[in-house]
Amino acid sequence: MRTKKCRLFDMSLRIISILAVVLVSFSRTENVTAQQVQSSFHNVSRRIDSIFPGIGRAGTTVTLATGGMPAITPVRIGIGATQVGFEEIGQALTTEKGELTIDVEVPDWADPSFAHVFIVFDFYFAPLALSSEFFVLGADGNVSREGRIMNDVPECDVPALLTDDGILYALTGDLEEFGPGDRVTVEGKISRTSLCVRDAGIEVTDIGARAELSPS
Repeated sequence: MRTKKCRLFDMSLRIISILAVVLVSFSRTENVTAQQVQSSFHNVSRRIDSIFPGIGRAGTTVTLATGGMPAITPVRIGIGATQVGFEEIGQALTTEKGELTIDVEVPDWADPSFAHVFIVFDFYFAPLALSSEFFVLGADGNVSREGRIMNDVPECDVPALLTDDGILYALTGDLEEFGPGDRVTVEGKISRTSLCVRDAGIEVTDIGARAELSPS
């Protein structure tokens, strides 16, 4: 009986300690800005192991699963896009093995014109891990991207679009009169099997010229 009481007491202390961490963490996030969070993304080398599905419209429920996290630690889940910002969309507690599985919903503001990623933060909004790109679809099932058409891309058998974020998308379909060096906006469906080894592909259904970026 004494052993059982000791175990219950130890478990109670453990829960109280976790709640204390959560409360302290909440109190220290008031002054965190989106700029501070995004500026630290480039230092994150860890990738979220799995997101499913990897494509969908706003409102889609996505399951994130990963390991290698700090054990028994409260974390925040966010989704973000360059030039748009990020939003916290969930909270979870990692397991004793540092594993995490959570269902989250893609917010209404998610834009099919931008590349989105999921982010695991600690409770101070320090990024711990990023996902591969989640492709947000428009009402017509398409995405759109802006960038420059590239040719002779290593490990890519077709022309590719290089976005301002440095992402390559293999381009298939009719590019009309546009060619290498042209700055364009393309719209189309995400190709499940990209002809560029490292990145996704877009089956182009519409393409148009874009103005050059102004020098900063």
